[in-house]
Amino acid sequence: MSLVKWTILFAMFSHFEASDVTEFAAVEVPPVQEKGIASWYGDGNWHGETTANGEPFDPSQFTCAHRTLPFDTMVLIENRANRRRVWCRINDRGPYGVHTPEGSWDFIVSSSRNENWRGILDMSIATAQALGTTERGLQSVYLRYWTRAATPSFNIAVVNP
Repeated sequence: MSLVKWTILFAMFSHFEASDVTEFAAVEVPPVQEKGIASWYGDGNWHGETTANGEPFDPSQFTCAHRTLPFDTMVLIENRANRRRVWCRINDRGPYGVHTPEGSWDFIVSSSRNENWRGILDMSIATAQALGTTERGLQSVYLRYWTRAATPSFNIAVVNP
């Protein structure tokens, strides 16, 4: 490398000091809103079927079903066993398995909070793989999301084209 190139490089980087610490903004994580069991749909048996919001189900997308959260709500799911996390979008309703008073499981379509539900979430296989829960089928999770009334502590700038 020529002396001119070295001089230019030195001039470009001479104002940096080794003791400078780069500060990054802290990532705000939503609070834990729900704790419960999450299941996953299976390995693609429902591929192409219509979800509750009208779009075709794609098992390779990070989507999930919840009984009451609004469609397109982004939720952060955390596997309580291994602490892996993944963001997922609500696009369907479920899970619908309930534990009956007799001790068996039954299938019921309802969003009643009074039922003894199997779990709080049904996930696509992509979501389950990211959480490391495909071997177990059912996994204890934390569900985190911001409600519409909550205001995150960051601002997004939008530039009109």
